[in-house]
Amino acid sequence: MRRQFLVNILFLISLNVLIKPFWILGIDRTIQNTVGSEEYGIYFALFGFSFLLNTLLDFGITNYNTWSISRNPSFLKIGYKKLAVFKVLFGGIYLIGTLSLGLVSGYNGVEFQLLLGLSISQFLLSFILFQRSILAGLQLFWLDSIFSVLDKLLLILLCSYLLWFNGNTRFQIEWLVLAQIGCYGFVLVMLLVITQTKRSALIISEPAEPINISVILKQSYPFALIILFMTFYYRIDAFMIERLLENGAEKAGYYAQSFRLFDVANNFVFLFTGLLFPMLSKAISKNENTNATVNMVAQILLIPAILFIPLSFGYGEQLLNKLYTDVSPNSLQVLILLSIAFVGLALTAVFGTVLTAAGRLNEMMRITFVGFVLNLLLNLVLIPNYEIAGAAAASGLIQVGTGIFMLLKCSKLQLINFPNAWLLKYCLSIILSLVLVYFLKDSLETTFELVIIILIQGCLIFGLRLFDLKQFTLSRFIKK
Repeated sequence: MRRQFLVNILFLISLNVLIKPFWILGIDRTIQNTVGSEEYGIYFALFGFSFLLNTLLDFGITNYNTWSISRNPSFLKIGYKKLAVFKVLFGGIYLIGTLSLGLVSGYNGVEFQLLLGLSISQFLLSFILFQRSILAGLQLFWLDSIFSVLDKLLLILLCSYLLWFNGNTRFQIEWLVLAQIGCYGFVLVMLLVITQTKRSALIISEPAEPINISVILKQSYPFALIILFMTFYYRIDAFMIERLLENGAEKAGYYAQSFRLFDVANNFVFLFTGLLFPMLSKAISKNENTNATVNMVAQILLIPAILFIPLSFGYGEQLLNKLYTDVSPNSLQVLILLSIAFVGLALTAVFGTVLTAAGRLNEMMRITFVGFVLNLLLNLVLIPNYEIAGAAAASGLIQVGTGIFMLLKCSKLQLINFPNAWLLKYCLSIILSLVLVYFLKDSLETTFELVIIILIQGCLIFGLRLFDLKQFTLSRFIKK
């Protein structure tokens, strides 16, 4: 399984390295610099708001679909139509619910129009993910990888034209929303053609049981609640900043500056979980040992924080000033706190996926519910007092806390055997890297400092045996 995972993740990362960072740090960042932090902040707050009822769009169906098809491909023949109808029905409920909640929250005029467009985008994106779950469930990871970046590639092309080749007309934030609707719609049509072809060609070798919607609701609602709680404590901060603070839209825009970098990391973490979940589901159903694969993925995802956290402390201000034309005094604090939150994001991605794939959904629901409640309370307390830095602190505390609890729960349930010694060395390496940055910063030209710091950090990672190259060589997996 490790060989399959490694081959597919290398292909997936290669595609995403070419596309998504350019979209987030090139196009999306340029849009913010062009329209200004206040106008972009409204969009960013509404973008987060459009996620709040996102669970109604999916209700756990996407994960349930992947999980079911991975275990028995015949599920696609019997369950697809009912699941699709179910998603359309709840998609309509999502649109009505989100727009109604927007009106109650005081959004009107242009803001409400943006919210409508973003809600339609979420509706289309949800169906794209649903169709991609079919490809993942059938283990067609190479095809799923291509569709994971196609929408962003189209957005890059369209928004590049609107930004730089549209004469003297200034870019409008509404254009971004309309571009998303158009690109998502095009990709969805392509996916529907492909998945229907795969469905028609599927030969049933082991018939799946007939699908009953009430059974689906009963089996999928834990996935839905988990997604709901995690979405709230990942996306609600921008909305609360915009609503709770004076000049909230502008401050939400400042928050978006650092969150954009955090989102780049989240996108790559999501790539791993998108592959890991169907593979673990299939392996666990066959009682295969998954410990080596889980440990490998955990190491890959956690190690970047050894670089992110110290470099954010030492050089975050220079980075933000290079990326943006208008930076808040609190933007550096947000970047540092979100770099710490990345550790929790990685822990959640790996060990939350293990719990979900193993069917330990009650444990996941309890942990994510507590995270949601604590995040809401912390935001209500910290944002009025510390503004955008308070939101980042709440996010960091909750992300790390829930990630640790998921790791402990996996160990307690004996789903994995993750070495405690590795975690101790990991924490030590972050501390030593912070000390290194503290003493070396401003002693040389910045470029030389960064080269020296990264080289020493690399030696530290390999010296402490945090990263074993042997387990990542393809030759090791040929006969496995």
